[in-house]
Amino acid sequence: MLIEIFTAQRLDTWRRLKICRNEMCSLSFYDRSPNNSAVYHDSRVCGNATYLRASRARKRQRALNTKQDAKDAKKL
Repeated sequence: MLIEIFTAQRLDTWRRLKICRNEMCSLSFYDRSPNNSAVYHDSRVCGNATYLRASRARKRQRALNTKQDAKDAKKL
């Protein structure tokens, strides 16, 4: 095991060994993305809930901004 870790560090592949950001998952995975940017072991499984929450939050924020803009326009 230590030999494999040492080899991974020397070949600069160590930085591609990651842990899934989903708090309920925490699996380790090897990031095969070209720019080393993967954060979930499987975006369709672990990333989907996170992406959905962020999307809904953006929609709520847009709705609030639209309502505020309408109120401001009435004041003028």
